[in-house]
Amino acid sequence: MKQLLRSLFILLFVATSAMAQNRTITGTVTSAEDNLPIPGASVKVKEMPNIGTTTSADGKFSLNVPATAKTLVISYLGFSSVDVPIGSGAITVKLEQSSNTLSDVVITGYGNISRKTYAGASATVSANDVAKQTFGSFDQALQGAAAGVSVIANGGQPGQNAVVRIRGNGSISGSNTPLFIMDGIEISAADFQTMNQGDFESLEILKDAVSTSLYGSRGANGVVVITTKKGKAGQVQINYDVQVGRSKMPEDRLIVMNSQQKIDYEVNIRDNPYGWTPQEADEKRAVNFSWKDALFQTGQTQQHQISANGGTENTKFYASLSYLDQDGIVQTTGLKRYTARATVDNVVKNFKFGLSVQGGFSKRSNTFEGDAFVSSPLNAIRWSNPWETAYNPDGSFNQGTTGGVPNGRLSSGQPNGLMELLLNKNTGRQIKGLATSYLEYSIPSVDGLYLRTNWGIDYTQNERDEFTSPLTTVAFAKNGSLTRGMSRNFRYTGTTSLNYSNGFGKHQVGGGLFFETVKNDARSFNFTGYGFTNGFKNEAGITPGSATAANYIPLVSGTGGQNGLMSVFALANYGYDNKYFLNLSVRRDGSSKFGTGNRWANFGSIGAAWAISEEDFAKKITFISNLKLRASYGSTGNNATNNYPLDQFSAATYAGVGGFSPNVAGNPFLTWETNVSANIGVDFGFLKNRINGTVEVYNRKTKDLFFNVPVDPAAGGFDEIPSNFGSLRNRGIELSLNGDVFRSTTGVNWSVGANITYNKNEILELPADNTLDGDVGILSVGAPINSLFLVPYVGVDPANGHALYRKLDGTVTDLFDSADKIRFGTSDAPWIGGFSTRVAYKGFDLSAQLNFFSGREMFNSDLTNIANPDYYYDNLHVSLLNEWTPTNTKGDVPSSDLSGNNTFQTETSRFIDDASFWRLRNVTLGYTVPKSALARIGVRSARIFIQGQNLWTSTKFRGFDPEATGTVLQGQYPSLVQGSIGLTIGF
Repeated sequence: MKQLLRSLFILLFVATSAMAQNRTITGTVTSAEDNLPIPGASVKVKEMPNIGTTTSADGKFSLNVPATAKTLVISYLGFSSVDVPIGSGAITVKLEQSSNTLSDVVITGYGNISRKTYAGASATVSANDVAKQTFGSFDQALQGAAAGVSVIANGGQPGQNAVVRIRGNGSISGSNTPLFIMDGIEISAADFQTMNQGDFESLEILKDAVSTSLYGSRGANGVVVITTKKGKAGQVQINYDVQVGRSKMPEDRLIVMNSQQKIDYEVNIRDNPYGWTPQEADEKRAVNFSWKDALFQTGQTQQHQISANGGTENTKFYASLSYLDQDGIVQTTGLKRYTARATVDNVVKNFKFGLSVQGGFSKRSNTFEGDAFVSSPLNAIRWSNPWETAYNPDGSFNQGTTGGVPNGRLSSGQPNGLMELLLNKNTGRQIKGLATSYLEYSIPSVDGLYLRTNWGIDYTQNERDEFTSPLTTVAFAKNGSLTRGMSRNFRYTGTTSLNYSNGFGKHQVGGGLFFETVKNDARSFNFTGYGFTNGFKNEAGITPGSATAANYIPLVSGTGGQNGLMSVFALANYGYDNKYFLNLSVRRDGSSKFGTGNRWANFGSIGAAWAISEEDFAKKITFISNLKLRASYGSTGNNATNNYPLDQFSAATYAGVGGFSPNVAGNPFLTWETNVSANIGVDFGFLKNRINGTVEVYNRKTKDLFFNVPVDPAAGGFDEIPSNFGSLRNRGIELSLNGDVFRSTTGVNWSVGANITYNKNEILELPADNTLDGDVGILSVGAPINSLFLVPYVGVDPANGHALYRKLDGTVTDLFDSADKIRFGTSDAPWIGGFSTRVAYKGFDLSAQLNFFSGREMFNSDLTNIANPDYYYDNLHVSLLNEWTPTNTKGDVPSSDLSGNNTFQTETSRFIDDASFWRLRNVTLGYTVPKSALARIGVRSARIFIQGQNLWTSTKFRGFDPEATGTVLQGQYPSLVQGSIGLTIGF
């Protein structure tokens, strides 16, 4: 009995001692602005970040912490985080709102790391700023948002994804598009049209080797990591967002002649080639039809989203539905999109589990614009004469005849652009499905050690229908056509890791071991049929042409292929005394895209950081809040090339017998492009981080470039072979600066932000003679990739009206010679940046975003098409009104010379435009209704706002939009000028 009592006493003592080692901390978190509770705020033990919880719907929390815990870190998105000492009583915390809060965490896609301990270069973009803009593709909202990130709108066609570049172009023949990761799996930029940016929680842009080497062979062009919204503990909250608006075409700076000017030009300068009588000429002067007004329209936009989230501390959910209907500014164009998303996260003892499913459908109605299409509607507004109309007086289309059959052409020979636009259809549909899940197990015997596996699938199906009416010029010869195509892509990603994070005294350690597989399976099918008896608006009644007529034989094609990536990698992080930090990573990738001897490659990085502001000598300088020096070095790769670039043959049929035909010169030695980069950065914050920012200097070199190297065809029948040859470099400097001009809990709050980037792109090595010829864009060692090479144009010879050119030896001649081309700049702006500001007072807020591109040159092919006097039968640029003639010897436009001695030339500097610009990207004025006024009607929150996008542009560029892509502008759909009003309401 005594032995039993003794055992019970010991057991009780041990249990009591164990309980004494832990204690429960309770508290409340509220907003300093209105004293209302903040649900979902993060509460973590500073010394042990893996111990934490979130606040409930009434802002309260309860957390069991070890006796050694000394400090809690309390944070919430949009508020400044605070460190709170753990005392004996309940904790009450008031969080201050701040638009310039230093992000506590860098989200890498493979985990999170404290920004204080991070040596890499990254930038956080506000998901709220992205969500509020009604772009059909969310990447357009990244313009001017982060240093080192260039975003070109790529036209205003609703749903069109932007051209995004991070720290310049790193490849000549391979892809320069950054890697987009959403919830741990790769997504394609072409799929953004079917995604709802209102579901995004955060966007992190990874730029240097420490940040991107985790992605190995996919990280060379930078990484954009998207994290979607998840549920928050507390009562169910429902939010509804709606926007309605209108859009219009931007200002047109490429001015063509009106009817008065064009008739005067043809009669007085071109010697009346049609032989019009004065009465006929006057009748045409009176028409003055606007092709621009006929083809463009005022677009309507509406966007709706409803979402719900809530749950307990152990089970949380988030769900949303959205709808977008956006008209284009060109008739018949637009985008409709439907999305749905559901997410659940669950915690059971040492296990965490999450599942997220989303689906979307989009339908795009496009034009047939393109560089080669003479009949493109966006070319028609330039070329069609203003004295010709789209319709006849009886309402029928204005068109001529060929052999007595209507041919869709105006009397000048140009296609009737409105007829082409209304009768031809170009429709694309996309179905998108994406699902991710994770399972995490915290190993109880070792603090901070856990296993995690994350799996995701991404399914994309694209369908396109292209109908060209036999009544229009584009399909007149083939009596109409119908093209149907479908492609399917299935990608799955699986990542399993063992992770560890803990602290020992002054030491903080963390890291992980990872195994990852990625597989892509793609299929496509296309069919084009010709020969319709009539112009049908749909499939009904379509009859294929005779198989004996060559033009009527249908075209059938299809493709299929797979590729895979297998990776093992590790990362390690170390910190000492909250002052000195080290980040390491190493990765080995194997890709099926290359030959068996070159499928595997190694990548890695090292980064170090010194928190100078934590040193005793720095703490004496009271205005310094944060000062950290960072440096990194490492390598990444680029495998963004075709699935099987080493294959030499493809299946073929000849005379009914199957076989193989040479496809491309094979190269089993083809391997990865390798990107080696170095980065030095300084993070700073002054006056309690009221002023904060970052300075970065980087050097990024790419070697073993993907290149089709020219070879002698006599050696093997091919004139080029896919190879790794050449190198290029990007060097630059980035500055980001944010500041709170006024900071108050009751008065005016005013914050400003700016970022500026300078990037120098330079080709270091090329095959052959260090140059590769092109029409306008020529690759040359020492020059940027997208450089313009043209013959210098110096003016007009007053004696004969001939165009004058400068030769390489400096002499001036009227004889054009393409060998005299020199470099005139690049279409990749070396200087880019953005500015933002926000003012708030008593519920009202006003914000604006501005971005710029500087030093950008563009070859204006749209201008060349309407500046050629030999095309007098089309409409022309107003500058030709000052064409040289024997009676106007001071004219500054060369005369037409049909003799051939001084013919019109396009590849000259005469048609280069300064495509630099400043653009007011967004202006928003909003009012948030006080929560005290809403409580009586059962509404949790409400905000109404109006906003405008692309409201003002300053540029010397002659055209609709300086945001053209590539080096040559021709017939591109311009960006939209938009205005909208919106309401956000929460229950």
